[in-house]
Amino acid sequence: MILTVVVGNTNTRFAWFNGPRLAKFLILPTPVVRGGRLPKPDRVAGVAVASVVAEVTEAVIERLHSSTGLEPLVVGPDTRTGLRFDYLRRDLGADRVCVAVGTKCSLPGRDVIVFDFGTATTVNVVLREGTFAGGAILPGVQMSLDCLAAGTAGLPRMVPGRKLGPVQRTTRTAIQAGVSALYAGGIDHIVSQVERGLRRRFLVLATGGAASIARRYGRRIRSVHPGLASEGLGEIWYRNNRPRE
Repeated sequence: MILTVVVGNTNTRFAWFNGPRLAKFLILPTPVVRGGRLPKPDRVAGVAVASVVAEVTEAVIERLHSSTGLEPLVVGPDTRTGLRFDYLRRDLGADRVCVAVGTKCSLPGRDVIVFDFGTATTVNVVLREGTFAGGAILPGVQMSLDCLAAGTAGLPRMVPGRKLGPVQRTTRTAIQAGVSALYAGGIDHIVSQVERGLRRRFLVLATGGAASIARRYGRRIRSVHPGLASEGLGEIWYRNNRPRE
């Protein structure tokens, strides 16, 4: 069994795998992890870390090494993944690398666009040949709502809500309508632009902490795969190591 740790800006995901099979999954807020709290790692043959929060990475690596006696594999620009990247690797977040690998493993032979709805929303284009073609980055749904409240004097702080029509009669529902319409139009526009530019038809997926909410905004999103990054990180570990008995 191996342990994978995906450190995001908001949450950190711990996943234990027996080969490709997910055995256990746990989510902790990243500030809690930064403060020193990690789950008991159990007896594992390997540990892999993918982090987008530099100030947390070293502390997590040290605590995992201390508790397991293993040197964690840390995803970086030179880590072997089995994918080709048409993207500057040193600029590419480790979470996006893992999402791309997880997508290729879960849907081999498919052209896929994955919207990763986290603190930020990333667009990740994975081609059936095993190529990460690139993508885009935009503010996350909650970040958009928070910025709207922070930058105005009279608008309330909101959480993501249902998709509403554009003509509303209360400020709260008007905010929900505006943000959901912005995302719905943006998601569908991005998909159509990618398909037009690459001359392919894509399967569109959602992943990330806000995926279940954001899915309702884009008509082209077909399903939610919440564990893609963890699955990809597990595959990266197995590609770079052989588990010890």
